[in-house]
Amino acid sequence: MVRILNELAKTRILVIDDGESIRYAVDAGFEYIGDFDVHFAEDGLNGIDALKNLSPNLVLVDLVLPSASGIDVLEAIRKDPDIKRPDHVVLMTAHTNPLKDELMTDIGIDKILPKPFNIDQLKTTLFD
Repeated sequence: MVRILNELAKTRILVIDDGESIRYAVDAGFEYIGDFDVHFAEDGLNGIDALKNLSPNLVLVDLVLPSASGIDVLEAIRKDPDIKRPDHVVLMTAHTNPLKDELMTDIGIDKILPKPFNIDQLKTTLFD
């Protein structure tokens, strides 16, 4: 994943999470890691709208969200013709082992980022 992200001058990233502290930590993490164009949505429906409007290269989506779940967002990525499939989709969750590997592929998740996480874990998940 690192090669793709580093080749782009400004990788557009969409973070969909209702937790203000998570949004803040991810924003600070990306600022520390490199030069990215980071956008945020606080719930699933706004996340789906942002996917349509931004066409991000990378999406980090929480599993549990108000208005539409992370699974609903993933379904929209797969089925909505107005959404361009991001290069990478990362599911953020506090649940241990939320999905089996084959289901991850079926619903379009590239990696899972367990919450809570630190900058090193964010970096490792996205760039290894």
